[in-house]
Amino acid sequence: MDRAAAIERDSREIPRLGLGREVQARDRHGRVRGVTADATIPSLGGRTIAITEARRASELATLIGKLGGVAYSAPAVVEVLRRDLGPARAVLHRICAKEVGVVVFMTGVGTRALLDLATQAGRRDDLLHALTALTVVARGPKPVGVLREAGVHIDVVPSEPTSEGVLDALASSNLRGRTVAVQLYGDENRALVDGLTARGARVLEIPLYEWALPDDQTILIQLVHDLIAGRIDVIAFTSSPQVRHLVLVAEREGRRDALVAGLRDRVVVAAIGPVCAATLREYGVTPHIQPEKGTMGALVHAIARHGTVPSRP
Repeated sequence: MDRAAAIERDSREIPRLGLGREVQARDRHGRVRGVTADATIPSLGGRTIAITEARRASELATLIGKLGGVAYSAPAVVEVLRRDLGPARAVLHRICAKEVGVVVFMTGVGTRALLDLATQAGRRDDLLHALTALTVVARGPKPVGVLREAGVHIDVVPSEPTSEGVLDALASSNLRGRTVAVQLYGDENRALVDGLTARGARVLEIPLYEWALPDDQTILIQLVHDLIAGRIDVIAFTSSPQVRHLVLVAEREGRRDALVAGLRDRVVVAAIGPVCAATLREYGVTPHIQPEKGTMGALVHAIARHGTVPSRP
């Protein structure tokens, strides 16, 4: 599944036009001859939505545009290869030795990094051969693309590209006593690791890269000032490091308290996942919006349904 397909998948969860769901009139050849709006689902109505996502920023911006919003993109993280790849190398050797029953690939960047690590260790062929004999899980379109490019057969692709989706997709699998290797992405993933462990799996974590602040923080500094000034309608966080990095930038500017006050009182705050929401609460900010599904489409849909004035549940 490529980027366009990923956008289309997430778009199914949101209205297709800014004024709501579109109702199309088609001729007998299936060509669209007229479009009217079903206003039962609200649009973003020109609201400015700040996004701190990096990896899927363009996809999220596209979804915001589909609902009539204005995306303000200020990536708060960059992917940096870890200096110490010893732990990842140790798991790689265990996979090649066929001591692992399941490998979960969470991101395209991490998948490629593991393949590169295997190449550097002279074990790429060993890794590819080992993957043919175990269960390969690819969380979403990015790892799917990298694995297919490498000729790897994929056994499981969750319907939702989230940690919860991975757990749901493996619900019918007996994991008790099996060793499951999980490719991490930036941060630890307690929800997935704990969920697999609760089912009796022995989990090996593959830490390949981490999140760092971008070298050029100009747009993040501007976002801090715009949030404080009330020029942003909604800010959407999709991971904990995004929250921490934005606060760190504000702190370096001497505006941490002002930023936190702005997030509390002058902007609607949306967060994907309980970990991200918990990080916001550490700073005294309770998110207004937490979609039930951890997808980009569900996030934008939830923002569209929320009012323009901050109101706590």
